[in-house]
Amino acid sequence: MNSESGSNYNYKDKTTTNSNQGLPEKLFFKRESVLTVLFENPHIKTIHHIAIVLFLGLGSLTFIKGYLENNEVASGFRLIRGGFKNFHISIITWLFIYFLVCCSYFLFMTWSRLRSHYSTCTFKTTQCDYVFVQFLLAYYLFSFLLIAYLVTNFNLATGSAGFILMEQIRLLMKVHAFVRSNAPKVLQFKEKSDETLILPNFKHFVFFTWIPTLVYKDEYPRTKEIKWRRVAGYASEIIAVVFFYSFVLERFTIPLFKDFGLRKFSITELFLDFLESLLPAVMYLVVTFYLILHLVQNLFAELLYFGDRMFYKDWWTSTDFPTYYRKWNVVIHDWLYEYIYKDCYEILSNKHVAIYVTFFLSSIVHEWIVAYMLGYFLPIMFLLFFGVGTIMNYVKFPRNALFNMFFWFSLALGTGMMMTAYALEFYARMNEVPSSTGSWDFYVPRFLTCDYCYTF
Repeated sequence: MNSESGSNYNYKDKTTTNSNQGLPEKLFFKRESVLTVLFENPHIKTIHHIAIVLFLGLGSLTFIKGYLENNEVASGFRLIRGGFKNFHISIITWLFIYFLVCCSYFLFMTWSRLRSHYSTCTFKTTQCDYVFVQFLLAYYLFSFLLIAYLVTNFNLATGSAGFILMEQIRLLMKVHAFVRSNAPKVLQFKEKSDETLILPNFKHFVFFTWIPTLVYKDEYPRTKEIKWRRVAGYASEIIAVVFFYSFVLERFTIPLFKDFGLRKFSITELFLDFLESLLPAVMYLVVTFYLILHLVQNLFAELLYFGDRMFYKDWWTSTDFPTYYRKWNVVIHDWLYEYIYKDCYEILSNKHVAIYVTFFLSSIVHEWIVAYMLGYFLPIMFLLFFGVGTIMNYVKFPRNALFNMFFWFSLALGTGMMMTAYALEFYARMNEVPSSTGSWDFYVPRFLTCDYCYTF
């Protein structure tokens, strides 16, 4: 299979030695991202230019409106400054958790040396395995407890909390991928055999922790040079997208919900606010994709000479959610497939249970990030992703324009529902709607228990 095939996977011969026989294995090729290729088309590039002009227009409108109404030019900057309050704490925390990630490499190497040395003694190898697994699980648990404690006790702002939470999960996934990919080499090694145990050095491990993929390989396709013009373009657009978030929040989202908890909202008003939130919700969805999966991933790929830039596929042409799940975020999908689905399928020999476990784990982690980023637990994303999403994974539609429009309408409803619910709870807490649940306040939504917030 060559790189022009566009496929991320290759099916091995079932007669080869493979713990997951018949299941595809992730392969890397030297290739560009879909949008990078599309932007070479002058017609598509014009759409990109139109988006930039719309961004500049929205930014100008926000600044002018702020100046004329409030005699200030801080519109946009104020939200960004508040959203990344105490960002230095996130940086210090990141340095510490990255230190722990590096320690995990040396822990793994210590285990591999001890196990290979005691390979002839079953009891000692079992002890080594048990101790290593306990240390690894303790590291996973400690990482979650540490981040939860720091985000809560330092009251990190949304942007600062979101950065460290996503980095924590990314680095944990990197560690698990490294261990899961290299542990079989150690387990199958016999000290007195003719084979040599070859494990990656620390330099390659560090390289893996930075490149934009979560699937470990001993080798990756590399580019020959850094295109600094691209780097500058990606970096400038990342900054622009941060401002775009701020502009959309200030112009479209905040005015809808900022008074919740200060006055009564009718059911009709809430329904209209939900409908008005559909457009900014879709804008956030598309821009978040563009920021994380195109700009950030390609920036690091360019700086690190990483050749395979298939971080996503043409998910916007989807007509059903199974296709969307495979194409939206190839980076996460590959990790879930390689290290969760395949292992569950091997152990349980049941495809449907493996799918449920994969969806459940992904939903829990997404909800973990959102809950501690916002400062409250409101499992709307979990219910939509694991509940509705798991069901929709079995529903497929023909590939035509009608069902593509239905797919986008469904995305708008889902993202609008999440935006409305999270915004109501955010302002219920910001406007100090009283809580009657005491220590359970983190888990019980105030906007649902508020007696004086609604009129019927």
